[in-house]
Amino acid sequence: MERGLASFDIYVIVSDLQDLRGCFVEKIYQLSRDEILLKVQQKTGNQKESLFIRNGELFCRTQRSFDAPEKPSLFAMTLRKYLLNGKISEITQHEFDRIIKIKIGRKEGDYTLVCELFSKGNIILLNPEGRIIRPLIKQEWASRMIKSGEIYKPPPAQTNPFDISEQEFQERLSKSSKDLVRTLATSMNLSGLYAEELCMRAGVDKATKTREIDTATMKKLYDELQKLLSMFQEKNIQPMFVKKEGALIDILPFPFLSYTSIDYEATTSYSKGLELFIPSKKTQKPLETPHKKMIEKLKRQLTQQQELIEGFKKNIEQKKREANLLYLNFQPCEKLLQEIAVLLRQKEKNDAINKIRQNPLVKLFDPTTNELFIFLNDEGGNKTEISLDFRKSVSENADQKYEESKKIQEKLKGALEAVEQTKHQLATRKDVDVVEKKKKVTHEKQWWFERFRWFISTEGNLVVAGRDASSNDTVVKKYLSEGDRYAHADIHGAPSCVIKSKGLNDEKIPISEKTLEEACMFAASYSRAWNQFGEASAYWVLPEQVSKTPESGEFVPKGGFIIRGKRNYCRSKLEVAVGLIPLENQEKLMGGPITAIAARAVKGYVILTPGTTKKSMIAQKLAKAFHVSTDTIEKVLPPGECTIVKTMGFELR
Repeated sequence: MERGLASFDIYVIVSDLQDLRGCFVEKIYQLSRDEILLKVQQKTGNQKESLFIRNGELFCRTQRSFDAPEKPSLFAMTLRKYLLNGKISEITQHEFDRIIKIKIGRKEGDYTLVCELFSKGNIILLNPEGRIIRPLIKQEWASRMIKSGEIYKPPPAQTNPFDISEQEFQERLSKSSKDLVRTLATSMNLSGLYAEELCMRAGVDKATKTREIDTATMKKLYDELQKLLSMFQEKNIQPMFVKKEGALIDILPFPFLSYTSIDYEATTSYSKGLELFIPSKKTQKPLETPHKKMIEKLKRQLTQQQELIEGFKKNIEQKKREANLLYLNFQPCEKLLQEIAVLLRQKEKNDAINKIRQNPLVKLFDPTTNELFIFLNDEGGNKTEISLDFRKSVSENADQKYEESKKIQEKLKGALEAVEQTKHQLATRKDVDVVEKKKKVTHEKQWWFERFRWFISTEGNLVVAGRDASSNDTVVKKYLSEGDRYAHADIHGAPSCVIKSKGLNDEKIPISEKTLEEACMFAASYSRAWNQFGEASAYWVLPEQVSKTPESGEFVPKGGFIIRGKRNYCRSKLEVAVGLIPLENQEKLMGGPITAIAARAVKGYVILTPGTTKKSMIAQKLAKAFHVSTDTIEKVLPPGECTIVKTMGFELR
């Protein structure tokens, strides 16, 4: 099914599922990253049925069997913990939106599974108070936040066509600047498919501009809308598969007039019929990584450089050949140039020019544009075209050809050096790529904090810091909460650090003195103090001491903050460690205090201090050691030149 589910489709699905109220949730599986299966035990008999949910795309009932993953995901385990053996008490549609809510009762209260089937979608588990236990995907918007611990807020309410009066219907049409079908689809929340069907039933061209529609036509459209809505309200549903040339392309709650050149095939249940579209998920072409893009870019660059070199070599040989031919044909060339010299001194030149042009050596002669092209034969009788400066002698022309050859030779030398450099870069990139494939280290999941500087303290607290002025603002405004701490190096040009009183999975973790020391060391080492000092001061304060509001006459630049009250200082040695740490079922490269890295690194780590080796050179060495790209390494390195003072668990080559 090419189209997504519309609000009308959700209306029919929810109506179909009402017989599942009172049934028990028997098993729960996460089949893939965005597919959930809830097995339900029917109230009577041993008949079992499942609810299949493909995030953002599909919701249906099915009796199919699926291959369950060997190891349940964290999300699946959370669903099992709160929903297994619970009784389904309600299945509802939220305010005629593409949202299905399943209320499941347990002894301790009613939990709700929210399935958002719009945009990128989401599947969210709520506790009895409506607070989010865990979402499939963490999401943030200006108006709402989907993350563990937050009260669930649905998106802004959509228009409910069942509640639109005729006057409101006409007002919305008359105010719209769009065509009819777009206005019905968006302003009336009908979706494109149902908007086209309404236009067809009313006999109005869907492309008509709404401002051109008269009152009588508006009334006709409204009346047809009411007829369409009554089919849903009165449950006058006749589910139909839509087939084109024998291929299944859609399923509708009843036959549509707007579908042409198709065949209909009746089915008993709309929500059950949707299961035929379970296998039709389109496989997305994997995105090309920056590492792969760089390899392809270097390959193209190498090809261009090699082609340029071949061109230089040919030009060098050509210029030498032309100079040699001039000396080989010295007498006829000298005679020709002398005749042209005499010609240039004459007042009437036309006859002399024509005579020159008839010379067997001459291909083109035009004194007005200073052009002279001749043909010269080599010892084998092969002709070569040569351009001459007719104001110079043969010897001077030949010398000019040799000089041009030498200049091209210099360019060739530079091009050959560039090729060697490109080959070296390509070999380095390919080495990393080969090792990555062998090790099969996956980095698919991106955590929200990865766009900042970050580390996990020895005791499990998450610490995030800005990379620039803009992200400094974001880190503090979005993520500094009550119970957290703020850290900053006592120097201009340092990141704003937020020490969370939580771990990766939002579990509460008190902030200890050790964590504060590690955060201060992190703030100092990733500041401008690196490469200037051996040690630096940093401090931490409470969230309420951090403000963006300056005193009268002061100015706070972007990324800067006002700190009021006592600062708790810590003298920190400038040094960091880098290593791979496990996060869920992946490995992530982390840079930070040595104690924090040592506590979590799984394959050894390196210790860095301020030094004299370029950051790019350090990145290349560590990329091979950790089997990651140089870009990944550079993101966790301090801002300046370094020295590798120690390796733990492996040797650098």
